[in-house]
Amino acid sequence: MLTPDEQRTAVECFARAVADGALTSGPAAAEFEDALAEFLAVPHAVATSSGTDALIIALRAVGVGPGDEVILPANSFAATENAVWACEATPVLVDVDPVRLTLDPALVEAAVTPRTRAILPVHLYGRLADMTALADIARQHSLYLVEDACQAIGVTGVGQHADAAVLSFNPYKNFGLTGKAGAVVLRDAELAGAARRLAYHGFDPERKNVKQDAFGLNAKIDNSTAAVAMGLLPRLTLNNYRRAFLAKRYLDGLADLAADGAAILPAFTPDHAWHLFSVRTAAGTAARDEIRRHLHTVGAVETDIYYPVLTHQQQTPVHRKHFAHLTLPLTEQAHATIFHLPLHNQMSLSEQDRVIEALHDAFRATAH
Repeated sequence: MLTPDEQRTAVECFARAVADGALTSGPAAAEFEDALAEFLAVPHAVATSSGTDALIIALRAVGVGPGDEVILPANSFAATENAVWACEATPVLVDVDPVRLTLDPALVEAAVTPRTRAILPVHLYGRLADMTALADIARQHSLYLVEDACQAIGVTGVGQHADAAVLSFNPYKNFGLTGKAGAVVLRDAELAGAARRLAYHGFDPERKNVKQDAFGLNAKIDNSTAAVAMGLLPRLTLNNYRRAFLAKRYLDGLADLAADGAAILPAFTPDHAWHLFSVRTAAGTAARDEIRRHLHTVGAVETDIYYPVLTHQQQTPVHRKHFAHLTLPLTEQAHATIFHLPLHNQMSLSEQDRVIEALHDAFRATAH
């Protein structure tokens, strides 16, 4: 959700790219990659056409391929698992830490097999997974670590412990552009070169249309989108501060519900981008659904559940084959009780106060 001022900036940047005729290729893409790498304090960034493409590129760059296994959580957007399937590898799903709701390092280590090639943690809702512990495990077992940081841009530490970190810039992310876009950020020059070639048909970046690798995607960021990104990037830090401020107001305004044991709230920690604000009901799924209905029908407050179907509970033939007998108790328990409140860069305090009041009313009305 762009403010009117951000909309004007985006239109001006796009118009310059149109006037220059540099819509798909042009200087803005490289400029944005350099600026993004500097912002994240990593040496290399490869900007892509989407976060999903970035995930595929990152996994392929570290050598994930047919027959390999990649360890990941089940409570993520489908792009995470789809990137593994796209590499003809097998997702191995592991349960989560009950507080962070991200991969439990101890369970990750127990899931490592001779076929394991990489660990793929997800910074769920914007909070970092335990990257220090996961990096130790990856190092001990000679595995690659690729972090799905699509919800966590702006958090200190992104890209610092992994072989590759993946970002998404779709319009609903903390740093949202005017369409789909993403990036892979890397610390190793050789892996960065592989990612750059994978992003554009396997071509040698220094020689036009000359293949260096046999295979590559058509997944570079458009120059026009990169131009918009360059215009909006300076606003990211302020927008993240706004989200953190709003998250703290939610935590303060809902503290009594947590103190009474009715709701479980996230911790206010410095490793959180607050892409989403989650609330968990202590009374179970039926109470969660009743509260959401009351919020919608009486309070006129929209809520959502990210993500409505866990990876291992999808009902495709492939999912049934791989996960039919899999149970992930902590992931499933959290999923059954969680929902998400409105939170965006331009949310007003009066709008937030109305949500807080409506949530209190919903808990009171649905108490049994």
